Amino acid sequence: MGLSASQARLLTITARLTSNEYESQQISNAKMRLATQSEAASKEYITALNTTQLQMMTYDAQGTAITTPLTANALYQYSDLKNQYALVNTSGQILISNGDAENFKKSATLDEFLECYGITKEFKSPTLEECALKLASNSTDTYADGTPIGGVNDYYQEWIAAIDELTSTGSYINEDGTTITANEVDYQSEKLIAFQNYNNALAAYEDILIKYNANLVDDEAVTKARDSLSDAKSTYSNYTTYDQWIKSKLAYVPAVDDDGNQILDKNGQPVQVFSDLYKNSEKYYEVLAEYNAEAENLGCNSIEDTYTYSDESKAQWYTNLWYRLNGSSSDKSALGEYGTNYAILDNKLASSSQWVQDALKQGAISLEVATYETSTNTIDDMDNPLSVTLNGISWKSTSYSSCSDITEQDNESAIARAEAEYTRKNKEIDSKDKKYENQIKALDTEHNALQTEYESVQTAMNKNIERSFKTFNG
Repeated sequence: MGLSASQARLLTITARLTSNEYESQQISNAKMRLATQSEAASKEYITALNTTQLQMMTYDAQGTAITTPLTANALYQYSDLKNQYALVNTSGQILISNGDAENFKKSATLDEFLECYGITKEFKSPTLEECALKLASNSTDTYADGTPIGGVNDYYQEWIAAIDELTSTGSYINEDGTTITANEVDYQSEKLIAFQNYNNALAAYEDILIKYNANLVDDEAVTKARDSLSDAKSTYSNYTTYDQWIKSKLAYVPAVDDDGNQILDKNGQPVQVFSDLYKNSEKYYEVLAEYNAEAENLGCNSIEDTYTYSDESKAQWYTNLWYRLNGSSSDKSALGEYGTNYAILDNKLASSSQWVQDALKQGAISLEVATYETSTNTIDDMDNPLSVTLNGISWKSTSYSSCSDITEQDNESAIARAEAEYTRKNKEIDSKDKKYENQIKALDTEHNALQTEYESVQTAMNKNIERSFKTFNG
């Protein structure tokens, strides 16, 4: 029984030693993994120390330089003494905020766009301001108290639209319901007849003058001949150009009496009177004439001379933006109507410094800078002087690394976060390492004790075996 008990104990000790050695190996492996984790934490920290962040330098009202992390919002925020930049995607579209996009969509003109940002025109005289308001307003528009403004813009637009329709399609339904037609063949034919009538009237007038000088006719005959010549000349003047002929056809309608019957002259020809379309357009030109006369009296040499902006610098900033979105016209263009020149930037991306930095460095977006040279805007149509072609504005592609107000600096925030994370990980690793050290010490102690016990049991067992052999041999 003693020998069997000793053998059982040896087996138990051997099993425990094997288990002890396995646990020690596992802890050693865990300590090696801690070393790997420590090395990874060190690399992350070193990487963070080498990180940089794009910064943008602006100036406050006192001219003091202020440096802030570069974001789309910071780039687009208006500030005096600040360069104006735009972010552009790979399709060539400028990336703008939803607010700027909404302001552009609802604005039919540059002036309306500027008003969205609190920028107003200040004309050099009340007369100029009143005329400009009428030229830009419709006949149905009113002041806040309900008083009509006296707008004439819709009259002008209707007149131009009628001219365009008759010119392009060859027909137009007049206000009395009749259809006016126009084509080059009729124009040339009528022009020839008008020219012949003018020559006939001229010859008749010259003949009357000869008779008058010979005392063959009286003053009344001369007056009648002169009036006929004047009418013929006026009619022929409507054929100076094809466009003038189109306008003349739209300017007249047949006269009718109170019963709606057509009025005829003494020769049985229909009497022509000015159409409402033409008379309304004349109201526009009357206001325009007053506007131009006032500008001339004030010594204004260009459209820019007639007004100033409530904030000139801010006005130029958003005029540049309008130019990039719409093109050179101060009226909404087809490009602007379809919105093909811009894309809306997500709010989260607009406020992210990491996104704009990564996108610029990886070429997902590029940078453009606005430049402006003082020049006089041109008026394409003297009938519509409030619509101008913007001159002197351009947007040029540039690299962020070449911009003096965009710099790269150590990312202090990222470094601080990395340092805190590095410290936390090291503390965690040290804590685990101490725990493993204590476990190894406990296992070593147990291992030594088991080894000692194993040797003691083995010795006792050997002696027991030796005594047993002596007994049997004796």
